Amino acid sequence: MSNEVKVDSAESERQDAFDFALSAFRFSRFDRVVFLAIVALLAGIGLTILLGDRVGVTLRRVSPVGTARSTSRITIQFSEMMNRESVENNFRLEPDRAGTFSWNGDVMVFQPDEPFLPGETIDAVLGRGAVSESGREVLSDYHFSFTVRRPRVAYLFPSDDVPQNIWIADPADPNAAEQVTFSPTGIYDFAVSPDGSKIAFAETNTSGTNDIKLLDLETGSLEQLTNCIDASCTAPVWRPDGNMIVYERVDFNSDLENVGVSPTRLWVLDLTTRPIETRPLFSDLQILGYSAQWSADGSKIALYDRSSVSILIYDFTQGSMVAVESTSGVSGALSPDGKVLVYPEMTSVEGQPFRTHLRLINFETNEQRYLSTPEQGFDDTYAVWRPDGEMLAVTRRDETFARGEQLYLVDPATGDAERLTDDPRYFNGYFSWDAVGTQLVIQRLPLFNENMQPDSSSRPEIWTLDLTDKTMTQVAINGFHPRWVP
Repeated sequence: MSNEVKVDSAESERQDAFDFALSAFRFSRFDRVVFLAIVALLAGIGLTILLGDRVGVTLRRVSPVGTARSTSRITIQFSEMMNRESVENNFRLEPDRAGTFSWNGDVMVFQPDEPFLPGETIDAVLGRGAVSESGREVLSDYHFSFTVRRPRVAYLFPSDDVPQNIWIADPADPNAAEQVTFSPTGIYDFAVSPDGSKIAFAETNTSGTNDIKLLDLETGSLEQLTNCIDASCTAPVWRPDGNMIVYERVDFNSDLENVGVSPTRLWVLDLTTRPIETRPLFSDLQILGYSAQWSADGSKIALYDRSSVSILIYDFTQGSMVAVESTSGVSGALSPDGKVLVYPEMTSVEGQPFRTHLRLINFETNEQRYLSTPEQGFDDTYAVWRPDGEMLAVTRRDETFARGEQLYLVDPATGDAERLTDDPRYFNGYFSWDAVGTQLVIQRLPLFNENMQPDSSSRPEIWTLDLTDKTMTQVAINGFHPRWVP
């Protein structure tokens, strides 16, 4: 009897233990929801591992899209830091273009070696296979395209009244010119950025000084770059990469007795810094100068130095300076590659008046010669290199043809010249090439009316000359100081 009681008691204890263990595994509704969520998450992770990353690296921003300028750069911003070599190997333009890459964090920038042609449509492609630093891939080809717009012309208007402001016109529709600055005191001069998105200009202050300001043509924002309280800051010149501006500064020294106005010195604005840093171009303050111009790669700068009566060419990569004696008072024309300088020089031949001719000096070969000889009986006064460095546009006064200066296209290797303008009524003055070297914008002054009588009421005019078909288009009357806007 006692043995049966012991068996029943042991069995009861085992049943109680089983019931207790079973109760520990009973889930509430909340427990079941959490459990199912964990299972789903683990399944998702497993599926991702099994199938791989189906999203990959994404592109946050690309430009340009739709329309672009001849000098536009291609930019792509990624969702994460990239293996740069893999991106560059998988990027291309159609039609193909050579160029250089640069990076700013997760942003790739491609600068074509040559400008795009107006009217051209470009397809930019980032092919699949580019990878991030973490190993994630761009999983499919990405395309974006743009069409290159025609260049426009900026100029100051009006020439015979104040204040003068900057206007921009499309040569195809000059009557729709747009005023872009509204200074009550007037704009002294200006320069358009290499990519055509901004204009740096010198504005006259009510105190008689001048300051450099920056206008963003895309947003309309305006920023003052200098604070020339007792100085005049003018003549901005952009470095070709758009990251620096050189300008001319004259200090009045009003608070210093017996000092007087200082000579012109070149200063720089470093646009990569915030706040924007400004300082003299040269640490040697004995180097004075004005009329600055850059080589196409920004490695050299030419200026005129009155103290040494010479044109100075400074090489930033070598830290060296070359001086070319000249009494012209201008820096001449530095070739795009910085290897050749063309500058005006007074010459004389017995029995003839003094004439101005263009002299060429090659810094690599030390070759020096005239583009035309004094015996030829005409004056060459001003030259500008075509962007490819193969030809020069030159103002020439040949009194056997006309009293005013006409434009010629001159081969610097042979001196062969082709006359580009042939209207004897006009004096052709300041001019410049567009980015692709197919057009010139010219400031012209009509010396005579249609009856070839002197015109005392004439005002400067702005024209473009298309060298592909020799057509000329009048852009503005009573405007001056024209500049291309790519």
